Amino acid sequence: MQNIRAWFLASVALLIGACSSTPPASQPQPKSADLSGNWVLTTESQMGAQDAEMIVRQSGSALVGTITGQAGTVDYTGSVSGAAVAFDFTINVQGTDLKLDYTGTVEGDTMRGRAVFGQFGEGTFTAKRK
Repeated sequence: MQNIRAWFLASVALLIGACSSTPPASQPQPKSADLSGNWVLTTESQMGAQDAEMIVRQSGSALVGTITGQAGTVDYTGSVSGAAVAFDFTINVQGTDLKLDYTGTVEGDTMRGRAVFGQFGEGTFTAKRK
């Protein structure tokens, strides 16, 4: 009788162990927003707020386009995954290239997040679809 009880307990322990080590079913990634179109990009920095026109072309999760502001027009690249968005571009400031990195989230027709200005600090951004 004790052998049966030991066998039963061992079987239950193996079953519980197997169930707990089974990875959970992968959940589908949320669908990325379609950001294609024209946006007004407002960047907040130590120098105040600056608006720029942002044209977004999206192919899958890849973003490309142009940003036109006081300093002229620059090309950018980026990506969107679910609600996460990121893009970057390089501008020339007095003969020195400066890379600007934007990371944030998308909610409806608004993007917002953090902007990093190379070694010159950081700020925030908001973009609203036109």
